[in-house]
Amino acid sequence: MGLSSTPDAPPPDCDGHLAYVMWIARECHGLTWAEPYSAFEQDLRISGDDVDYFIENLENRYGDWVWTWPWQRFAQTNEGLSALFPVILIWQLATWPFRGSFEYPTKFERLELRHIAKILEAGEWVEP
Repeated sequence: MGLSSTPDAPPPDCDGHLAYVMWIARECHGLTWAEPYSAFEQDLRISGDDVDYFIENLENRYGDWVWTWPWQRFAQTNEGLSALFPVILIWQLATWPFRGSFEYPTKFERLELRHIAKILEAGEWVEP
């Protein structure tokens, strides 16, 4: 979310779970490019305290059971960089012209926004 803005009101329950999940991503986190197929960490880069903020928004509507999901499989849940970051950065810089991309590799599984909505609809954890 931007420093000087506040999110619009959340969509009503009748709009469905996906509408609320998209509202969290787009309005609360300011990720206007978020789509239902966007992955939590890989595409949206939600990590650290932003994970907690995302979960808190889910909790506001769906209850505290959302905290029991295995979030650590899908995103970095604490702040900070890997101790190997300098080595990885040098490797990325050195090989970038050959690979054609510059990305920090991720160890996390994909969790798409539409799957978060599917879990909420099921009322229990469902593997992606």
